[in-house]
Amino acid sequence: MPRLLSKRYLQRTVRKSSTIVLPLLIIPFVLYHLLAYPLANDLVPGVFRTAKSILLVTAHPDDESLFFGPSTLYRADDQSVTRSLLVFSDGNYRGLGDLRRSELQRSCAELGITVERCVNVDHAELQDDPHKWWNEDLIEEIVAEYVKKWNVDLIFTFDPSGISGHINHRAINAGVSKYVSKNPQGPPGYALQTKSWLRKYAGWGDLVPTAVPFTGRIVRALVTPRPGDDGTVGGKNAKSGDDSYGDKALVVSNWRDYFRARRAFGHHGSQYSFDRRFYLIISRYMWYNDLRKML
Repeated sequence: MPRLLSKRYLQRTVRKSSTIVLPLLIIPFVLYHLLAYPLANDLVPGVFRTAKSILLVTAHPDDESLFFGPSTLYRADDQSVTRSLLVFSDGNYRGLGDLRRSELQRSCAELGITVERCVNVDHAELQDDPHKWWNEDLIEEIVAEYVKKWNVDLIFTFDPSGISGHINHRAINAGVSKYVSKNPQGPPGYALQTKSWLRKYAGWGDLVPTAVPFTGRIVRALVTPRPGDDGTVGGKNAKSGDDSYGDKALVVSNWRDYFRARRAFGHHGSQYSFDRRFYLIISRYMWYNDLRKML
């Protein structure tokens, strides 16, 4: 009898556990494939769908593939879009600057960024240093120069926390923020959002809470057509309020772009380590980017 009771208790426990565990696995799986494929263009502002010259501003070689893969590869098949990368240092803190510059060029090639648009600034006052705050005014000046040179109409960069907290990342945000605030008629800037350590490594699991602010748009996208790039729905003018999520964006990479970002990081051999193998699989930043408009 005790053995029979124990077996029944175990069966009930397994059934109860499965009712909790299965949804925790299925919901992120379904949500990911929904947002990466049929709704891939529905959780971004109109400027993401229409921009022709997109600029990514980072601090070090490998930032573009470790953090910004989904944003960099958004609309990767659109031949009318030109992507540019402005990297402010060559990552020479440990004396590997020459190697990291060559790695950056190979990563850019993988991401579809041409040699002319893959620029390593490497200014004497902006050297890789985890203890030095970079000159914000100098960053602003350089960003302004390249925005004008390349006729940029959309900018991606770090948020004030810099994803990893690196002081150079945070300085980049400060410099780009200065440019954006001083040029309200210029290209809008969107900052990649920093999350806690737990959420950072939750992979698809964190897509559920990340998508919550976009719930209204997800529901609307499932039941109504999305406004086209020309601002119309079914040939009729869309209401001005249709882009009510213009201050935020959720860009989810499909499987092809995820592996493309992995290959891009693979060119940064000097930065590869055992823990990075896990990062490439479970980091939210490899799968999706949650961005907010810089004001």
